[in-house]
Amino acid sequence: MPPDTTLTNLLFDPKTWLDHLDTILSIIGGGGLLGLLAKLKQWHDRRSLRKRLGATLYTPEDIERAMRYYLRPYCQSVDPAQSPEIRGVYASREDLFSAIDRLLDEDTEFKYLLLLADSGMGKTAFQLNYYARYLRRFRKPFQLQVIPLGIKDADARIKAVAAKSDTVLFLDALDEDTLAIVDHRQRVLDLCDLTREFRRVLITCRTQFFPRAEEEPGRTGVVKLGTIGPKETGEYFFHKLYLSPFDDAQVKKYLQLRYRFWRWRKRRQARQVAGKIPQLTVRPMLLALIDNFLASGRDFSYSFQLYEEAVEGWLDREVGRVEGLQKEPLREFCERLAIELFVQRQEKKEERLPYEAIEPLAQKFGIKLEGWKLTSRSLLNRDAEDNFKFAHRSIMEYLSVKRFLALPAAERPELSWTDQMKRFLWEMVQANMPKPLDLSKADLLGLVQLAGVPTRSFRREPYTLSSSQVQEMIKRYGFFDSSWNKSGRGVPHVYVPYVRDKETLVFDITTGLSWQQSGSPDQLIFEQAQDYVKELNAKKYAGFNDWRLPTLEEAMSLMERETKQGNLYIDPLFDRQQTWIWTADKESAGRAWSVNFVLGYCSRHGFGDVIYVRAVRS
Repeated sequence: MPPDTTLTNLLFDPKTWLDHLDTILSIIGGGGLLGLLAKLKQWHDRRSLRKRLGATLYTPEDIERAMRYYLRPYCQSVDPAQSPEIRGVYASREDLFSAIDRLLDEDTEFKYLLLLADSGMGKTAFQLNYYARYLRRFRKPFQLQVIPLGIKDADARIKAVAAKSDTVLFLDALDEDTLAIVDHRQRVLDLCDLTREFRRVLITCRTQFFPRAEEEPGRTGVVKLGTIGPKETGEYFFHKLYLSPFDDAQVKKYLQLRYRFWRWRKRRQARQVAGKIPQLTVRPMLLALIDNFLASGRDFSYSFQLYEEAVEGWLDREVGRVEGLQKEPLREFCERLAIELFVQRQEKKEERLPYEAIEPLAQKFGIKLEGWKLTSRSLLNRDAEDNFKFAHRSIMEYLSVKRFLALPAAERPELSWTDQMKRFLWEMVQANMPKPLDLSKADLLGLVQLAGVPTRSFRREPYTLSSSQVQEMIKRYGFFDSSWNKSGRGVPHVYVPYVRDKETLVFDITTGLSWQQSGSPDQLIFEQAQDYVKELNAKKYAGFNDWRLPTLEEAMSLMERETKQGNLYIDPLFDRQQTWIWTADKESAGRAWSVNFVLGYCSRHGFGDVIYVRAVRS
């Protein structure tokens, strides 16, 4: 029988021995001499990274956070976010370190690698820990460089790398690159052109940053971009991997590392909390903050509540550590700083600001930046060049949305929001229902997709329809009508009430339509109804000038099968005064269709009849 090569390597190859030390310690329990060796290994890794990367690329806090309790993750070729429940995806998984080793060592057609994951799942932590392991190697098959793309001189650092043909380049956080935010496709092509001479290039990025349309049809795990240059033809192919969310076994192992056997009570409590919060176990960044969630005793329904608790815990710690620091001014300072970073990122080319740029803001809230020592547990970091940034981008995004909603509409900046910001907003809207939020100037583009509900679209152009055509339409769409389709189920709506320019609107996620929550205060003849809509557009009601009368299909989509408050066949979110409404569809030269929410049916009326208006926009 051949000898056990794993045991032989473990005994005689120091690299293999160091690589498996964490596993050995987790099995034995981490006490005594072995526990001391593990501490020395972590200290050596942190020291190596600080020495090689410097505090200008990653702060000591970044490195400390990435190394502490690190658990090697798995990867997969299928996007885990394709499932409604991220942890419910079944895909072929592989140890990420082993997968990257194989892809870097093998002769493959893919020079470029993409590592994708949602916020807080550990993309940067992987790069730093992989680099630390590389530095421990006695025999290095290639040179390895790590450069974060969120810094303003990333291109200059790439150009300055020597021996490019023998160097593997890790480019961290494409989604934090301000040029990529403007045009991700062009930025990736420029980076490919800039890195042609390197042996291999790995780019990390958030999953949602690359449209699925760029995936290569018929080839799982491949992204194609082209062309190579203005006078050239060709394409770049990327081998694509996704970070896998932690499974139950990994969560258990992490908690064993976090809470050693003598802290078994704490470990048990942590496992109970982790079992209740899927978002927590998916994202190691949040799992690292489990102490905060244990101490709170709260029940969490949305991910933004986890961030809320994390920020709350940090604020309490900082106020206790720094003399004269007050909690609410510190909170507002951080929220305003988060928005300022988003406003300034296009100009500054990075998501960090120097001391002199934020000192006036700090003074306004009575915060003394001089001498403020931010630790590895801080949500705000300060690097060697006196630049301030948030430890995690998702923290900055949460605080930005929080402050945006707290600002008066006139003071809100016009920003292009990230997908994560829209997720936080959608969760906050759901948590706040039925009370409407003021979403003036919020970037709602793509909210329908983020909500993850089935969508329906209806005709927008006005038609002339006979009774038979209307009956056929009602049955085709399954609308409820008490005369023509009593068995109709209607449309399952997901309504979002919100305020814009002091006017309350109702956005229907299902149809993508925004409605007046109320409508005309008086009943109007058909010509007056058209004039009413023209007036709405002239004064830019709620900030828009594309209001119109709904088509009969759109108006009938509001009909509920069962009577609601006030005996109306319409959701109680809507004002009860507009008991019936005009539509833009006509039945003849002198009659138009209307929808009656009192009796639950549609009918036609002469232009001289008086009926309410509820305007709509797409």
